[in-house]
Amino acid sequence: MALSESEQKLLAQLESTLMADDPQLAQRLAKAPGRRLHPRRATVGVVGFLLGIVLLIVGMSYHWAISVVGFVAMLAAAIYFMTAWRPLPKPSAGPAARSPRPTGPDPGDLMTRLEQRWRDRQQGG
Repeated sequence: MALSESEQKLLAQLESTLMADDPQLAQRLAKAPGRRLHPRRATVGVVGFLLGIVLLIVGMSYHWAISVVGFVAMLAAAIYFMTAWRPLPKPSAGPAARSPRPTGPDPGDLMTRLEQRWRDRQQGG
């Protein structure tokens, strides 16, 4: 679905505001890879969850242990389904392309900026 002209203008305004407020976050969001669903894993997760529901209901009629097995199957299937979402691979990034994380405090770090704002408020007010 395409955005209307006013929605496009609003989106452009939001993007420019984000770039002005937090350019590091904007750059990270621009570089962030998308996510895709692995259909086979998702299907197994959904079928396992439905089977767990059936076992849970059947176990109520026959024996409580069957219900416990059904609940555990539902939980395992839900966790398995959640692993079906995988990030899309980066076009030119390999294991050697990663740079090590800096160990010192980053002046653009969110907590550092919040602490500085807090100090500024305390001194000004």
